[in-house]
Amino acid sequence: MATVKSLLCTLMLAAAACQAQTPLPQGAPPAQAAPPSQTTQPTDPLITQIRKSVVFIKLRCGDGGQEFDVRGTGFLAFYPDPRLGKDGGFVYLVTNRHVALCWNDAGHPMQVENINITLNRRQAEGDNFAQDGFLNDHGNVPWIVPQDASVDLAAIPFLPDNTRFDFMTIQLSIFASNDLLKQRRITEGEPVFFAGFFYQFPGTKRMEPIVRQGIIAMMPSEKVPFVGMAERVYLADLHAFGGNSGSPVFFNLGGYHEGHILLGDDYRLLGVVNGGLTEDENFNLELTTTLKGTARANSGISTIVPAHEIQELLDDPRLQKLRDDAVTARGAQKQAP
Repeated sequence: MATVKSLLCTLMLAAAACQAQTPLPQGAPPAQAAPPSQTTQPTDPLITQIRKSVVFIKLRCGDGGQEFDVRGTGFLAFYPDPRLGKDGGFVYLVTNRHVALCWNDAGHPMQVENINITLNRRQAEGDNFAQDGFLNDHGNVPWIVPQDASVDLAAIPFLPDNTRFDFMTIQLSIFASNDLLKQRRITEGEPVFFAGFFYQFPGTKRMEPIVRQGIIAMMPSEKVPFVGMAERVYLADLHAFGGNSGSPVFFNLGGYHEGHILLGDDYRLLGVVNGGLTEDENFNLELTTTLKGTARANSGISTIVPAHEIQELLDDPRLQKLRDDAVTARGAQKQAP
């Protein structure tokens, strides 16, 4: 069974593989190959490793002559590819579709005027570790979104410079598949936690993701209505608020399950936060996104896009073609005189 040590190694290997400088994408996003890892195991606590996989996403959007500053969360996922050697692969920035396309309260995309992300540097400039960088300072970027419009996800190839930025990535090997959830009988009541953008205090000198915990509240066998469109999501008694959309959610396979005690920790990605239930003065519940705060009361119930939907997006033929093209280009470079 995997332990905290093995998960830390998994996160470390993925991050250490990212050694190439990547230009911020302006046109069609190239797939960035990450070379094999050659570093040693990190010593940071598990939660610190997970927090390092998170980035803050900031958008300036226009709608009907008005402008809005919108905040969300994203995380870095590592897609292994043996064609690049042992521990080689590709890195993606993953978030919600409604974050990437800057949805308004009616669930319609607004005009993205610019988009940037925040990462922490390895070395401070003065006493400041946080650094903002535009993904595009004159519009949006070409996100890849699922063909199924009800799946609230978006991804883009994105590989930060590992020599400058202090980050980790989440490997596909810890994504919780449907088969795993059934085999290990993961169900309602299971403890979960997420790391994401704390809208009220994102940090001034260092990007500071917040960590919150709760339990799985419902794993419906049918789709749940969400901003006018039914989605297949989990519900969690997990308080999420403005800026938490796109936050990765984890659970632990270790500990007590179905009458058995499993020694050690084995953390898996359950999915990604994409919304929450608010309640009005009559205690009626309404599903909303968690892009920005509102005056409505938060019921404490959040919605989570399952991890298998994230893997399906990363397996998408459009992203696979970018990987194929990158591998071909890499081979051509090696053969060039």
